[in-house]
Amino acid sequence: MDEAVVSNPANSSNRHIITQEQIDDILANELQAFTFPVKPVYNPRIKDNGRTIAEMYKWGQLKRIVSIDIGKQDEPDREFLVDTLLHEFYEVEILEKQYIDDYYRALSRPDSKRHAWINDKISRFFKRLEGQP
Repeated sequence: MDEAVVSNPANSSNRHIITQEQIDDILANELQAFTFPVKPVYNPRIKDNGRTIAEMYKWGQLKRIVSIDIGKQDEPDREFLVDTLLHEFYEVEILEKQYIDDYYRALSRPDSKRHAWINDKISRFFKRLEGQP
């Protein structure tokens, strides 16, 4: 079985430390409606804002999500951490569906198309939080 790593490269050398408690609080509040396949955990050693590690079958189907690691963040605010968690949630959604659905398979490559789709989903989430349609 192959292993896939999906990560968001960090854009800044000024990284902001977070805590597992912050992650847990966001999961229990802003993201309570989202079911992650594994609990996102803080990992200060990764160089990305977030990283999803998945185990894949040789034919490209997802076997399991190994971990969702959340690293130091580019920005210190809570909204940025919510964004990172949502980004990893949607990375998992693409991995889960890319083998059975042509739409998600197209999203799995290239990175720019996948990230544009994810960013659109995250923007809509924040608009709903602000009461916008």
